[in-house]
Amino acid sequence: MEAFETLRTRTSRLSISASRSTRDAWTSWGVRATSRCQSPLTCCEVDMNEPTYRTRVVTSLARACSVVGLLALYACSDSAIVEDEPPASHAEPGMAFFHGSFDDAVAEAREQGKKVFLDVYTDWCGPCIVMQETVFPLPEVGEYFNARFVNYKLDAEDESIGGPEIAARYEVKAYPTYLILDNKGAEIGRATSGMSGDQFVALFSRMLGETESQFETIKARFDSGERSPEFVQEYLDAAIVDQSMGSDFDFQRFAELKKVAGDYFASRDHSVLVNETDARLITTYWDKTPRGDSLVEFVIDNYDEFVSVSSDAAMSQFVLGATWYAGLAAAELGDGSYEALLEELGEEPLSKAVAYDLARDPASVLDPVRMHSVFQMRDLVASENWGGVASEWARRIADAGATADARTYNGAARDLAGSPEAAHQALALEYYSKAYELDSSDALVAASYGAQLRRAGQDELAEQLMEEFRASLGDSAEDQRQLELFNRLNPQTSD
Repeated sequence: MEAFETLRTRTSRLSISASRSTRDAWTSWGVRATSRCQSPLTCCEVDMNEPTYRTRVVTSLARACSVVGLLALYACSDSAIVEDEPPASHAEPGMAFFHGSFDDAVAEAREQGKKVFLDVYTDWCGPCIVMQETVFPLPEVGEYFNARFVNYKLDAEDESIGGPEIAARYEVKAYPTYLILDNKGAEIGRATSGMSGDQFVALFSRMLGETESQFETIKARFDSGERSPEFVQEYLDAAIVDQSMGSDFDFQRFAELKKVAGDYFASRDHSVLVNETDARLITTYWDKTPRGDSLVEFVIDNYDEFVSVSSDAAMSQFVLGATWYAGLAAAELGDGSYEALLEELGEEPLSKAVAYDLARDPASVLDPVRMHSVFQMRDLVASENWGGVASEWARRIADAGATADARTYNGAARDLAGSPEAAHQALALEYYSKAYELDSSDALVAASYGAQLRRAGQDELAEQLMEEFRASLGDSAEDQRQLELFNRLNPQTSD
């Protein structure tokens, strides 16, 4: 078991901040419990009003949908074509993804007379992780998709491949988002969320008009009052696919389904829930539920059994997400109680989830060390230990050295701006200025710096900065998305 003191020592190498953890911010989410990662098997939605909508969660759901992703939310990369690598790989047992630029993928679809399947994801999104680890590799999924599509994965935050611009062009607001495009790149249909392989194939068969949905028949039976446990299980499972269709995730509808799921789980002895379908329902509808909930604790106590009927990917995201949310809530108490939750990650069965996740991605947002980094800062802010906040940020920035980026400085400034002390306000302004110097194209950075200038009584300079930022934006989809966010954060400056 890795001692927590060892984890504490490891945090000295981190420069990642609470502001760079989408999940961190999401819970303040609520996780203000919210950027919102709806569920590891559902979707992670970006809230343009959320100040850290572009950040990588240092969380777990993290940096969440995922998870928060605990929020949970709560979930991993593509690269430009490399020398000697073929444009597409057909050696994969499941879906064969095109390795090249997005435009080349569209051209390849045109040449082959196929459509394009576009998976828009981020590397912090829990559902994205589960789909890529457990569904895309399935032979039956590959057989269906490879015959109909040129498949392409797009990391929405990878600027090197044009991810932000392409995601903005198609107005992607949730992860994962699956797009069906014609061979000229025009959208034909879209869906979101995670699901099983069978459900994934059924969903796209329905979207392509090859089959018809039976969900309305099932829903009619539910609406008429049918409530046997077996039928409610069927209804909730079918709703996963139905809920996923369309351009926008329906949070109200999901909340209604979550209530139905809660009643269903409460009506069943937990021991009968260890099966493939119920495991899927738990990770879909009970995600974002923090440690302490009886069902969450049952899953943790029976972790190996649930993995055997589900997958390491799904269950690790679920239990680590539960820890993330509980840790965020504990950190907001400002009493250091979050440390006990992190210590449990060094003990079985949670250590198994950690081991799997870090083997999958050593830079995982659910790394306990990264979680500690987020929780520690939230704890310092919550306890109004402003001296501690200033010292810890100074240490992190010094440790990061030249790698400290705009979001790092912006996070430090945001936290210090809450202090009533003039020295901390001045330091916050200094950090905001540095953030803007490093990245003047980021709407959050520009808006935050402007707001701090106003607080410092430098209204004229703030207005100059606002005008400068707006004038710097072009007509691209990503620039227009930045402008939309900027105007939301600064409604008094919008046209």
